[in-house]
Amino acid sequence: MKYSMVLMLAVCGYCQGQEFEVYSNGLIYDQATMKKLSSIVDSLNVRFRTCDLSHPYFSFAQGQATYVGIPSKAALKMIERNLPLETYLKAYPSSLKKKVWVTKSRYTGYNGVKYIEYEALPSRNSQPSITVKDQPANNKTSGWIIDGEKKEAFYIDRLEQYKVPVAYARLVQYVDCMVDTTTEIFFPQAKGETLQQVSQDSKANVFITWADKFGKEPVMMGNEEIEKRGLNSDSVYNMFERQHREWDSMRIIDLDHRMKTKPYWKSLLTEAVNESIETGNSDERLEFYAARYYSKEAALQLMRSRRVVGYCSMDRSPRYHAMNICKLSAETAKWDVFLRSHLNIMNDRFDRRSDGSYAWAGRKTYLKELEQLDINAEDLLLGTCLRVHNVGSHHYWGSIGRVGRALADISDKTKLENRLLTMMKDKDLDIFNRMLIVYLFNNYFYNLEDEARKKANEKKLEAVMAELPEVMKDAWIERSGK
Repeated sequence: MKYSMVLMLAVCGYCQGQEFEVYSNGLIYDQATMKKLSSIVDSLNVRFRTCDLSHPYFSFAQGQATYVGIPSKAALKMIERNLPLETYLKAYPSSLKKKVWVTKSRYTGYNGVKYIEYEALPSRNSQPSITVKDQPANNKTSGWIIDGEKKEAFYIDRLEQYKVPVAYARLVQYVDCMVDTTTEIFFPQAKGETLQQVSQDSKANVFITWADKFGKEPVMMGNEEIEKRGLNSDSVYNMFERQHREWDSMRIIDLDHRMKTKPYWKSLLTEAVNESIETGNSDERLEFYAARYYSKEAALQLMRSRRVVGYCSMDRSPRYHAMNICKLSAETAKWDVFLRSHLNIMNDRFDRRSDGSYAWAGRKTYLKELEQLDINAEDLLLGTCLRVHNVGSHHYWGSIGRVGRALADISDKTKLENRLLTMMKDKDLDIFNRMLIVYLFNNYFYNLEDEARKKANEKKLEAVMAELPEVMKDAWIERSGK
């Protein structure tokens, strides 16, 4: 079956309801798959319980800073001469923007260049940050940092790293125990594309063309015809989807028979898979046929060799691709690939050409699957939200917004709420991580369906905010508008 513009529009405009098949166990993985995964989790949990905290974890370097504007070349020269902040503000009092709490972190850009980012706590209207190349002259714990356009600057009082308390360090360690830092989902050569198809001159295309042949494939009615007949577009698509599903089911039954009776095509599929592995040219159809008729291991290798980029906000193909990777990883006992891919689904960590907020609600988080596997899901997700300096480059970081939404489905909400409120008030935890927990808690209760519980938690947060340091209060007031 070839992709068409009509089908593409259907994918982008009509995908509603349950995004993944739910099995009789109420989960998106069948019972046999869950059993395989559970045995792996059991051994990992045993290993974690006997694992000592071999080294301390430290926070990002952070501290108080003053955010200022640079109104003129003369003002810039004062900063470049490294004059004290008081001297600068005396000369340019209107340049003062605000006092902020700044963190320092490092990252490598897509171009391979290394950078240092000095970033203030997030606020509602802006999150001041200055990014500079990772060079000794820019690696500071105090003094002036100027942005690339020389329009703004931070004057940093002093940045310090704080030892993460053992209770929270164990959460970070649990993430690294469960999510292997030496494994990535995709191979380095994997390229991201939208609406991927095998090349026309490939053996894969020859096989797919043959495999797709079966009777008359249903075709979705065009928009002009829908309007001409005065039909409802959703109803038309639902009918087309049902007819196509029925046609495809009959086609697969017929193909199963043909694959058993026609050895030439089974041999060609083997050649097509090997060719695609060598060239890195694959698509969803080839991977389906490879898993069904050749080798699940080879199919997974093909899947990990391509990244799916969403065409539009409603295009769920990146999430379907991740789910296919999850299932085959589970069936082939590749736990590290499975969990990273499942966490990516939870965090909605995919590339799209565009992504409007109206599409977010349809993307579920699937926390229940992790709880059913006897993973300490609460610890795992909290561990992905804590930001620490000395972890591997492949350590799994969670999205505060998406994790908050996932935690809204957790079984023991009271336990979670008390834990988050305690973390916010814990003076032994650094301010940046405490602030992240504030945002996490807010995202959590915002996504609760229980309105009474939501309002109660909002009041609890307001009460806790009154006890927090001024830099946290200021950031929260700007972010929440309260």
